[in-house]
Amino acid sequence: MKLVFAAFLCVCAWEDFREKKISVLFLWVAASVAAAWTAGYYMILLDWADMHEAHLWLAMRGAALIPGILLLVLSKITKGAVGQGDGFFFLVSGMYLGFWDNVALLFFGLLICSLWGMGMLIWGMFEKKRIKNVQLPFLPFLVPAAVALAAFQMGVV
Repeated sequence: MKLVFAAFLCVCAWEDFREKKISVLFLWVAASVAAAWTAGYYMILLDWADMHEAHLWLAMRGAALIPGILLLVLSKITKGAVGQGDGFFFLVSGMYLGFWDNVALLFFGLLICSLWGMGMLIWGMFEKKRIKNVQLPFLPFLVPAAVALAAFQMGVV
């Protein structure tokens, strides 16, 4: 399932970088695959675990949607300054990753994007370039964030 998520992340990051939007059809396909996997895993868990453990697992999968929901609300509040595609991406990624990994991906991606933005700001000051209206696509910053998080989880770093 991690390979499926990695492919999903790379395709979405590339689309966001190239076109500043994400294909709704691709999001639906990725969400359908994740939902089918979640349903199948839940059925297996019901057979092997007690009901309390199965319901707790399902509740955590539901909680994993919170970052995406918050980004969609933020998109409405900011009138699109935060892209809706980012919110929909995190809804789907929550189905693959679970709550804590989804939150970690969001915050680590924000850290990398912020560092890049500060670098652009400093570069613009030295080069006397206006970068006021530059829009950064967010999802490409999630690729190095996901690689770093995977390295942390495997104990490489």
